[in-house]
Amino acid sequence: MDPVTQGLFGGLWAQAGARRRDMRPAAVTGVVAGMAPDLDVLIRSSTDSLLAIEYHRHFTHAFAFVPIGALVVSLVLWPLLSRWSEKIRFARVYLWCLLAYGSHGLLDAATSYGTRLFWPFSDGRVAWNAISVIDPLFSVPLAVLLAIGVFKRSRLVVRIAALWVILYLAIGFIQHNRAESIVRHWAEQSGIQAERVIAKPSFANLVLWRGLVDDGRDFHAVAVRIVPTRPAMLWVGSRVEHFQAPDVPDGSRLARDLARFEHFSDGWTFRYYRYDREERAFVGDFRYAIDPAAQRPLWGILYDPDDPSEGVVFERPAEIDEAERAGFFARLRGEDRE
Repeated sequence: MDPVTQGLFGGLWAQAGARRRDMRPAAVTGVVAGMAPDLDVLIRSSTDSLLAIEYHRHFTHAFAFVPIGALVVSLVLWPLLSRWSEKIRFARVYLWCLLAYGSHGLLDAATSYGTRLFWPFSDGRVAWNAISVIDPLFSVPLAVLLAIGVFKRSRLVVRIAALWVILYLAIGFIQHNRAESIVRHWAEQSGIQAERVIAKPSFANLVLWRGLVDDGRDFHAVAVRIVPTRPAMLWVGSRVEHFQAPDVPDGSRLARDLARFEHFSDGWTFRYYRYDREERAFVGDFRYAIDPAAQRPLWGILYDPDDPSEGVVFERPAEIDEAERAGFFARLRGEDRE
């Protein structure tokens, strides 16, 4: 999730392992350690634009790296915390860091981006699709409760914050399962032989979902609105063909880069001609769009099919499509746009 929420979540876990007298330094430690794994954003290259997306949520988020990451953060924070109070021992700081640092990957895995929790034993990206990467409805109450808990040194308030986390994520998992079931049923009713079906929460809410169906040749997108006690609403959206990689020499830089982006996108790649530039073709990641029924991707790559020695360029187009944004809010409100 976003760094602020990760810090809040880390502070909650650190306080769970602290005595009442240590709740304030534990909260500070937890906030720092909870955000620390996202320092992987510093891993980038001016000559390889895929490096940054490959190493975000990579080894720094893995279970195997948690003891190492927590140790590094502890070594940085302990000299400062020991000045705060001579009673704070390194072992205690390490415990707080271990709890907070370890919480980061779990919370990220609950989103739809994908986190390599089991590296180096598996290169798979875990994505439970239960919550949006940014969700103020989840984060703001957590911030308020943790602030009260720190100010009053109240373990009860911290427990209430923990219950809020459990409740909200449980709702997210329930909504996800329901959305995926609706999308699967729609595919069956439409005569689509689905090889893959997934549902992802749209931006900052658990009401509107992007449903994706892969029939082996085409990708289909639908928007699904789910509000408890009300009938679900579904809008049929875009349909695009699978991306077919150009015939380039095996082992060439272009072939390697296309395979890397295909892996990052979990195979949900397609040609998006609108973003072609001169002789360069644009390949988008179909998993994400502003309007959950639309096809315009949030990011993708540009490449020159006639130059296999040249790598791809990763891009996040800054263009804002007002029609898609209006479509998102209309569907979120439950307005029929057909």
